[in-house]
Amino acid sequence: MNTRPIACLLSLVAPVMLAACAGTGGASKASTAAPAPLPAPPGPVDPAPEVRVPPTRVLPAPWTDAFSERAILLADRILIEGPAGLIEHLVMTLDDALFERTERPTADGLEVVLKFRGGGDGQGLLRAQIDAWNLAAYKEIRMDLHAGLNEVTVTAEGNALWKDTDGGEKRSARLQFRGPVKSVPESEPSSAPGSRTPRR
Repeated sequence: MNTRPIACLLSLVAPVMLAACAGTGGASKASTAAPAPLPAPPGPVDPAPEVRVPPTRVLPAPWTDAFSERAILLADRILIEGPAGLIEHLVMTLDDALFERTERPTADGLEVVLKFRGGGDGQGLLRAQIDAWNLAAYKEIRMDLHAGLNEVTVTAEGNALWKDTDGGEKRSARLQFRGPVKSVPESEPSSAPGSRTPRR
């Protein structure tokens, strides 16, 4: 038997088979596979992360506790005078059909007057509240806000009557009540809006 033709054939077929094996395993697969995706073009730059700034601590305006116990005050006219914090503690009721409320800036504050309209019969009462005190007047309630005052004064004129819930009572043509203003210590937490620091 002649082995030479087999060896010759083997020498010719072996490189073709090796090329075919290499082609099917490497190059041919690479040519039929999907191309790798291109990197995305740079888009808008992401903004810097949001920096949380804690809210500014808001301290309440200095105030007095002289009007914190329930009481009523009735008179022809009532005048309430105090510092800037007064506006946060005084409420006046208003019915446009019956009452007239006028506001006027002054050199160092604000004046607010509540009285009956010209056509009103004046049979009702003008009402206001300062902290826990209910105020009622037959003719006029006036608030005078003055920057820099260090006390709150409530003056009732004309048949003035004051009563508290414990049965205490005062009557006179003129009654006056004063409350010294106290500042809030910085260590005391504020209940004003925006004054709480969020928990971390």
